[in-house]
Amino acid sequence: MTKRKTIILSLIAALSALLLGFVCYFGVQYYLQNRIVFNIKDTLPDGEGKRAHVIILAGQSNASGCSLDEYLKKNVSEEKYAEYQNGYENVYINYLSGENRSEEFVKCATLQGEISGGFGPELGLAEKLHELYPDETFFIVKCAWGGTNLFEQWLSPSSKGKTGELYKQFVSYVETSVKYLKSKNYDVQIEGMCWMQGESDSFSVEHSERYGEHLNNLITDIRKNFSKYSSEDGIAFVDAYIAPNPMYWVYYESVNRGKDEVSELSAMNVIVDTISAGLDCSQEPEGAPDIPHYDSLSEIKLGHLFAEEIAAFLDISTNNRVQKCTVSAFGSSLYQRMGYYTKSPWTDSEEIFTFISHQTKATS
Repeated sequence: MTKRKTIILSLIAALSALLLGFVCYFGVQYYLQNRIVFNIKDTLPDGEGKRAHVIILAGQSNASGCSLDEYLKKNVSEEKYAEYQNGYENVYINYLSGENRSEEFVKCATLQGEISGGFGPELGLAEKLHELYPDETFFIVKCAWGGTNLFEQWLSPSSKGKTGELYKQFVSYVETSVKYLKSKNYDVQIEGMCWMQGESDSFSVEHSERYGEHLNNLITDIRKNFSKYSSEDGIAFVDAYIAPNPMYWVYYESVNRGKDEVSELSAMNVIVDTISAGLDCSQEPEGAPDIPHYDSLSEIKLGHLFAEEIAAFLDISTNNRVQKCTVSAFGSSLYQRMGYYTKSPWTDSEEIFTFISHQTKATS
Protein backbone atom coordinates (compact mmCIF):
# COMPACT_ATOMS: atom_id res chain seq x y z
CA MET A 1 0.00 0.00 0.00
CA THR A 2 1.42 3.40 -1.02
CA LYS A 3 1.95 6.19 1.50
CA ARG A 4 -0.64 8.35 -0.29
CA LYS A 5 -3.26 5.62 -0.17
CA THR A 6 -2.58 5.05 3.52
CA ILE A 7 -3.07 8.76 4.27
CA ILE A 8 -6.33 8.85 2.29
CA LEU A 9 -7.70 5.80 4.10
CA SER A 10 -6.71 7.30 7.44
CA LEU A 11 -8.53 10.53 6.63
CA ILE A 12 -11.63 8.63 5.51
CA ALA A 13 -11.58 6.59 8.74
CA ALA A 14 -11.22 9.73 10.88
CA LEU A 15 -14.05 11.53 9.05
CA SER A 16 -16.27 8.45 9.34
CA ALA A 17 -15.67 8.32 13.09
CA LEU A 18 -16.56 12.00 13.47
CA LEU A 19 -19.70 11.61 11.34
CA LEU A 20 -20.74 8.56 13.37
CA GLY A 21 -20.24 10.53 16.57
CA PHE A 22 -22.39 13.45 15.40
CA VAL A 23 -25.20 11.22 14.15
CA CYS A 24 -25.27 9.21 17.39
CA TYR A 25 -25.04 12.34 19.55
CA PHE A 26 -28.02 14.11 17.99
CA GLY A 27 -29.97 10.86 17.73
CA VAL A 28 -29.72 10.11 21.43
CA GLN A 29 -30.44 13.76 22.36
CA TYR A 30 -33.67 13.68 20.32
CA TYR A 31 -34.69 10.35 21.82
CA LEU A 32 -34.12 11.43 25.41
CA GLN A 33 -36.08 14.62 24.93
CA ASN A 34 -39.05 12.95 23.29
CA ARG A 35 -39.32 9.31 24.46
CA ILE A 36 -38.20 8.86 28.02
CA VAL A 37 -41.06 6.96 29.68
CA PHE A 38 -40.17 3.35 30.37
CA ASN A 39 -42.85 0.69 30.66
CA ILE A 40 -42.46 -3.05 31.08
CA LYS A 41 -45.00 -5.54 29.80
CA ASP A 42 -46.07 -8.00 32.47
CA THR A 43 -44.90 -11.28 30.95
CA LEU A 44 -42.95 -13.01 33.74
CA PRO A 45 -44.48 -15.64 36.03
CA ASP A 46 -44.52 -15.18 39.80
CA GLY A 47 -40.98 -15.50 41.15
CA GLU A 48 -42.15 -17.22 44.37
CA GLY A 49 -39.36 -15.58 46.35
CA LYS A 50 -36.60 -16.91 44.09
CA ARG A 51 -33.32 -14.98 43.99
CA ALA A 52 -33.03 -12.78 40.90
CA HIS A 53 -29.38 -12.13 40.11
CA VAL A 54 -29.41 -8.81 38.26
CA ILE A 55 -26.50 -7.73 36.06
CA ILE A 56 -26.45 -4.29 34.48
CA LEU A 57 -24.90 -3.87 31.03
CA ALA A 58 -24.20 -0.34 29.79
CA GLY A 59 -21.99 1.76 27.54
CA GLN A 60 -21.82 2.67 23.87
CA SER A 61 -21.86 0.72 20.61
CA ASN A 62 -19.72 -2.28 21.59
CA ALA A 63 -22.15 -2.68 24.49
CA SER A 64 -25.35 -1.79 22.63
CA GLY A 65 -24.61 -4.32 19.90
CA CYS A 66 -23.22 -3.65 16.41
CA SER A 67 -21.64 -7.06 15.80
CA LEU A 68 -23.28 -8.95 12.96
CA ASP A 69 -25.46 -12.01 13.43
CA GLU A 70 -24.88 -13.17 9.86
CA TYR A 71 -21.17 -13.66 10.59
CA LEU A 72 -21.87 -15.30 13.93
CA LYS A 73 -23.98 -17.85 12.06
CA LYS A 74 -21.06 -18.55 9.71
CA ASN A 75 -18.51 -18.85 12.50
CA VAL A 76 -20.23 -21.31 14.85
CA SER A 77 -21.79 -24.74 14.44
CA GLU A 78 -25.46 -25.13 13.51
CA GLU A 79 -26.11 -26.50 16.99
CA LYS A 80 -24.47 -23.54 18.71
CA TYR A 81 -26.24 -21.01 16.52
CA ALA A 82 -29.59 -22.65 17.27
CA GLU A 83 -28.75 -22.30 20.97
CA TYR A 84 -28.06 -18.59 20.48
CA GLN A 85 -31.29 -18.16 18.52
CA ASN A 86 -33.45 -19.96 21.08
CA GLY A 87 -31.95 -18.10 24.02
CA TYR A 88 -31.27 -19.25 27.56
CA GLU A 89 -34.04 -20.47 29.85
CA ASN A 90 -32.44 -19.06 33.00
CA VAL A 91 -31.10 -15.76 31.60
CA TYR A 92 -33.56 -12.99 30.78
CA ILE A 93 -32.93 -9.50 29.48
CA ASN A 94 -34.75 -6.19 29.33
CA TYR A 95 -32.85 -4.15 26.78
CA LEU A 96 -32.61 -0.61 25.52
CA SER A 97 -30.07 -0.95 22.71
CA GLY A 98 -30.23 2.50 21.18
CA GLU A 99 -33.74 2.78 19.81
CA ASN A 100 -34.19 -0.99 19.79
CA ARG A 101 -36.12 -1.79 22.98
CA SER A 102 -37.64 -4.99 24.31
CA GLU A 103 -40.02 -3.30 26.81
CA GLU A 104 -40.22 -6.65 28.62
CA PHE A 105 -37.97 -9.33 30.03
CA VAL A 106 -37.32 -11.94 27.35
CA LYS A 107 -34.88 -14.81 27.05
CA CYS A 108 -31.45 -13.48 26.21
CA ALA A 109 -30.76 -14.45 22.60
CA THR A 110 -29.21 -13.06 19.43
CA LEU A 111 -30.55 -10.01 17.52
CA GLN A 112 -30.94 -7.89 20.65
CA GLY A 113 -28.43 -5.28 19.51
CA GLU A 114 -28.72 -1.66 18.42
CA ILE A 115 -28.44 -2.17 14.68
CA SER A 116 -30.65 -4.37 12.55
CA GLY A 117 -29.13 -7.85 12.52
CA GLY A 118 -26.82 -6.99 15.41
CA PHE A 119 -26.06 -8.34 18.86
CA GLY A 120 -24.01 -7.25 21.84
CA PRO A 121 -21.99 -8.80 24.68
CA GLU A 122 -25.20 -9.86 26.41
CA LEU A 123 -25.22 -13.02 24.27
CA GLY A 124 -21.81 -14.28 25.42
CA LEU A 125 -22.62 -13.13 28.96
CA ALA A 126 -25.81 -15.20 28.98
CA GLU A 127 -24.08 -18.21 27.43
CA LYS A 128 -21.37 -18.29 30.09
CA LEU A 129 -23.74 -17.64 33.01
CA HIS A 130 -25.96 -20.47 31.81
CA GLU A 131 -22.94 -22.75 31.52
CA LEU A 132 -21.67 -21.92 35.01
CA TYR A 133 -24.97 -21.61 36.89
CA PRO A 134 -27.72 -23.56 35.10
CA ASP A 135 -29.91 -23.67 38.21
CA GLU A 136 -29.80 -19.93 38.97
CA THR A 137 -31.95 -17.19 37.43
CA PHE A 138 -30.32 -14.11 35.93
CA PHE A 139 -31.79 -10.87 34.66
CA ILE A 140 -29.66 -8.61 32.47
CA VAL A 141 -30.75 -4.97 32.40
CA LYS A 142 -29.13 -3.45 29.34
CA CYS A 143 -29.06 0.29 28.66
CA ALA A 144 -26.51 1.21 25.99
CA TRP A 145 -26.33 3.64 23.11
CA GLY A 146 -23.78 3.88 20.32
CA GLY A 147 -21.60 6.98 20.03
CA THR A 148 -22.33 8.24 23.54
CA ASN A 149 -19.74 9.81 25.83
CA LEU A 150 -18.99 9.91 29.54
CA PHE A 151 -17.95 13.57 29.72
CA GLU A 152 -21.50 14.80 28.95
CA GLN A 153 -24.19 12.21 28.22
CA TRP A 154 -23.24 9.66 30.91
CA LEU A 155 -21.91 12.30 33.32
CA SER A 156 -23.08 11.49 36.86
CA PRO A 157 -23.92 13.93 39.70
CA SER A 158 -20.62 13.51 41.56
CA SER A 159 -18.77 15.04 38.61
CA LYS A 160 -20.43 18.36 39.55
CA GLY A 161 -21.28 19.37 35.99
CA LYS A 162 -24.72 19.12 34.39
CA THR A 163 -25.87 15.57 35.00
CA GLY A 164 -26.12 13.77 31.68
CA GLU A 165 -29.55 13.04 30.25
CA LEU A 166 -28.51 9.52 29.37
CA TYR A 167 -27.28 8.90 32.93
CA LYS A 168 -30.63 10.05 34.34
CA GLN A 169 -32.57 7.83 31.97
CA PHE A 170 -30.24 4.92 32.67
CA VAL A 171 -31.00 5.20 36.40
CA SER A 172 -34.73 5.38 35.63
CA TYR A 173 -34.52 2.38 33.29
CA VAL A 174 -32.69 0.20 35.80
CA GLU A 175 -35.00 1.29 38.63
CA THR A 176 -38.09 0.50 36.55
CA SER A 177 -36.71 -2.93 35.65
CA VAL A 178 -35.79 -3.82 39.23
CA LYS A 179 -39.11 -2.61 40.65
CA TYR A 180 -40.93 -4.81 38.14
CA LEU A 181 -38.94 -7.86 39.26
CA LYS A 182 -39.77 -7.08 42.88
CA SER A 183 -43.45 -6.74 41.97
CA LYS A 184 -43.26 -10.27 40.56
CA ASN A 185 -42.12 -11.58 43.94
CA TYR A 186 -38.42 -12.02 43.14
CA ASP A 187 -35.69 -11.60 45.74
CA VAL A 188 -33.74 -9.02 43.73
CA GLN A 189 -30.01 -8.50 44.09
CA ILE A 190 -27.92 -6.38 41.75
CA GLU A 191 -24.67 -8.32 41.55
CA GLY A 192 -22.64 -6.15 39.22
CA MET A 193 -22.41 -3.87 36.25
CA CYS A 194 -20.53 -4.48 32.99
CA TRP A 195 -19.30 -1.34 31.23
CA MET A 196 -18.03 -1.13 27.63
CA GLN A 197 -17.51 2.54 26.84
CA GLY A 198 -14.84 5.18 26.31
CA GLU A 199 -14.37 5.40 22.57
CA SER A 200 -16.27 8.70 22.33
CA ASP A 201 -14.09 10.18 25.07
CA SER A 202 -10.90 9.40 23.16
CA PHE A 203 -11.22 12.17 20.56
CA SER A 204 -9.67 14.92 22.70
CA VAL A 205 -6.83 15.24 25.21
CA GLU A 206 -9.07 16.90 27.81
CA HIS A 207 -11.84 14.33 27.75
CA SER A 208 -9.50 11.35 27.63
CA GLU A 209 -7.40 12.64 30.52
CA ARG A 210 -10.47 13.24 32.69
CA TYR A 211 -11.95 9.85 31.86
CA GLY A 212 -10.75 8.16 35.05
CA GLU A 213 -12.17 10.96 37.22
CA HIS A 214 -15.56 10.81 35.52
CA LEU A 215 -15.60 7.01 35.62
CA ASN A 216 -14.85 6.85 39.33
CA ASN A 217 -17.68 9.32 39.97
CA LEU A 218 -20.02 7.25 37.81
CA ILE A 219 -19.25 4.11 39.81
CA THR A 220 -19.72 5.96 43.11
CA ASP A 221 -23.13 7.27 42.06
CA ILE A 222 -24.32 3.95 40.66
CA ARG A 223 -23.46 2.17 43.91
CA LYS A 224 -25.22 4.90 45.87
CA ASN A 225 -28.34 4.87 43.67
CA PHE A 226 -28.79 1.11 43.81
CA SER A 227 -27.36 0.27 47.24
CA LYS A 228 -30.74 -0.93 48.50
CA TYR A 229 -30.66 -3.70 45.90
CA SER A 230 -27.06 -4.83 46.43
CA SER A 231 -25.47 -7.40 48.72
CA GLU A 232 -23.40 -6.43 51.77
CA ASP A 233 -20.31 -6.53 49.53
CA GLY A 234 -21.79 -3.95 47.17
CA ILE A 235 -22.09 -3.86 43.38
CA ALA A 236 -19.13 -5.13 41.38
CA PHE A 237 -18.05 -2.95 38.46
CA VAL A 238 -16.48 -4.76 35.51
CA ASP A 239 -14.95 -2.44 32.93
CA ALA A 240 -13.14 -3.22 29.66
CA TYR A 241 -10.40 -1.57 27.60
CA ILE A 242 -11.36 0.12 24.35
CA ALA A 243 -9.60 -1.13 21.23
CA PRO A 244 -6.08 0.15 20.39
CA ASN A 245 -7.16 1.86 17.18
CA PRO A 246 -5.63 5.37 16.95
CA MET A 247 -7.18 6.01 13.52
CA TYR A 248 -10.54 6.18 15.31
CA TRP A 249 -9.87 6.31 19.05
CA VAL A 250 -7.04 8.85 18.95
CA TYR A 251 -6.25 8.97 22.67
CA TYR A 252 -7.26 5.41 23.53
CA GLU A 253 -4.16 4.95 25.70
CA SER A 254 -5.23 7.82 27.95
CA VAL A 255 -8.76 6.42 28.29
CA ASN A 256 -7.46 2.94 29.10
CA ARG A 257 -5.01 4.38 31.59
CA GLY A 258 -7.92 6.04 33.38
CA LYS A 259 -9.76 2.71 33.44
CA ASP A 260 -6.67 1.04 34.94
CA GLU A 261 -6.37 3.65 37.67
CA VAL A 262 -10.02 3.27 38.65
CA SER A 263 -9.71 -0.52 38.78
CA GLU A 264 -7.06 -0.11 41.48
CA LEU A 265 -9.32 1.93 43.77
CA SER A 266 -11.45 -0.98 45.01
CA ALA A 267 -11.40 -4.76 45.06
CA MET A 268 -14.93 -4.47 43.66
CA ASN A 269 -13.60 -2.81 40.49
CA VAL A 270 -12.26 -5.01 37.70
CA ILE A 271 -10.76 -4.25 34.31
CA VAL A 272 -11.03 -6.72 31.41
CA ASP A 273 -7.94 -6.59 29.19
CA THR A 274 -9.60 -6.92 25.80
CA ILE A 275 -6.29 -6.19 24.07
CA SER A 276 -4.36 -9.11 25.59
CA ALA A 277 -7.46 -11.27 25.06
CA GLY A 278 -7.11 -10.64 21.32
CA LEU A 279 -10.50 -9.13 20.60
CA ASP A 280 -10.58 -8.16 16.94
CA CYS A 281 -12.36 -5.51 14.85
CA SER A 282 -10.66 -6.08 11.52
CA GLN A 283 -12.39 -8.96 9.75
CA GLU A 284 -16.13 -8.26 9.40
CA PRO A 285 -17.83 -7.48 7.08
CA GLU A 286 -15.48 -9.14 4.64
CA GLY A 287 -13.73 -6.66 2.35
CA ALA A 288 -14.98 -3.59 4.23
CA PRO A 289 -14.48 -4.24 7.95
CA ASP A 290 -16.40 -2.17 10.48
CA ILE A 291 -13.29 -1.10 12.40
CA PRO A 292 -15.04 0.59 15.36
CA HIS A 293 -16.95 -2.57 16.29
CA TYR A 294 -15.91 -6.03 17.40
CA ASP A 295 -16.18 -8.97 15.03
CA SER A 296 -18.85 -11.50 15.95
CA LEU A 297 -16.72 -14.03 17.85
CA SER A 298 -14.88 -11.24 19.66
CA GLU A 299 -18.20 -9.80 20.85
CA ILE A 300 -19.13 -13.25 22.16
CA LYS A 301 -15.76 -13.44 23.91
CA LEU A 302 -16.31 -10.01 25.48
CA GLY A 303 -19.48 -11.38 27.05
CA HIS A 304 -17.60 -14.43 28.30
CA LEU A 305 -14.93 -12.22 29.87
CA PHE A 306 -17.57 -10.14 31.61
CA ALA A 307 -19.26 -13.26 32.97
CA GLU A 308 -16.01 -14.76 34.23
CA GLU A 309 -15.25 -11.63 36.23
CA ILE A 310 -18.80 -11.19 37.53
CA ALA A 311 -18.77 -14.82 38.69
CA ALA A 312 -16.15 -14.01 41.34
CA PHE A 313 -18.66 -11.75 43.08
CA LEU A 314 -21.85 -13.79 42.88
CA ASP A 315 -23.49 -14.74 46.16
CA ILE A 316 -24.40 -18.30 45.19
CA SER A 317 -24.03 -21.48 47.22
CA THR A 318 -21.47 -23.93 45.88
CA ASN A 319 -24.22 -26.51 45.44
CA ASN A 320 -25.54 -24.52 42.48
CA ARG A 321 -22.21 -24.06 40.74
CA VAL A 322 -20.95 -26.29 37.97
CA GLN A 323 -18.17 -28.13 39.77
CA LYS A 324 -15.95 -28.65 36.72
CA CYS A 325 -15.08 -24.92 36.46
CA THR A 326 -11.51 -23.79 37.03
CA VAL A 327 -9.76 -20.67 38.32
CA SER A 328 -9.61 -19.12 34.86
CA ALA A 329 -13.42 -19.02 34.75
CA PHE A 330 -13.76 -17.10 38.01
CA GLY A 331 -12.13 -13.74 37.63
CA SER A 332 -8.45 -14.44 38.21
CA SER A 333 -7.73 -10.69 37.95
CA LEU A 334 -9.57 -10.16 41.25
CA TYR A 335 -7.03 -12.00 43.31
CA GLN A 336 -4.10 -11.09 41.07
CA ARG A 337 -4.81 -7.47 41.99
CA MET A 338 -5.16 -8.40 45.65
CA GLY A 339 -1.74 -10.05 45.61
CA TYR A 340 -3.01 -13.56 46.28
CA TYR A 341 -2.63 -15.25 42.93
CA THR A 342 0.06 -15.74 40.32
CA LYS A 343 -0.48 -19.34 39.28
CA SER A 344 -3.29 -21.62 40.41
CA PRO A 345 -2.31 -23.57 43.54
CA TRP A 346 -5.68 -25.31 43.58
CA THR A 347 -6.99 -28.37 41.86
CA ASP A 348 -10.32 -28.60 43.67
CA SER A 349 -13.00 -26.12 42.59
CA GLU A 350 -14.59 -26.03 46.05
CA GLU A 351 -11.36 -24.51 47.43
CA ILE A 352 -11.47 -21.85 44.70
CA PHE A 353 -15.06 -20.86 45.46
CA THR A 354 -14.35 -20.68 49.20
CA PHE A 355 -11.25 -18.57 48.60
CA ILE A 356 -13.04 -16.10 46.34
CA SER A 357 -15.96 -15.68 48.72
CA HIS A 358 -13.70 -15.20 51.74
CA GLN A 359 -11.33 -12.71 50.10
CA THR A 360 -14.11 -10.64 48.50
CA LYS A 361 -15.86 -10.18 51.85
CA ALA A 362 -12.58 -9.53 53.66
CA THR A 363 -11.66 -6.63 51.38
CA SER A 364 -15.06 -4.96 50.97
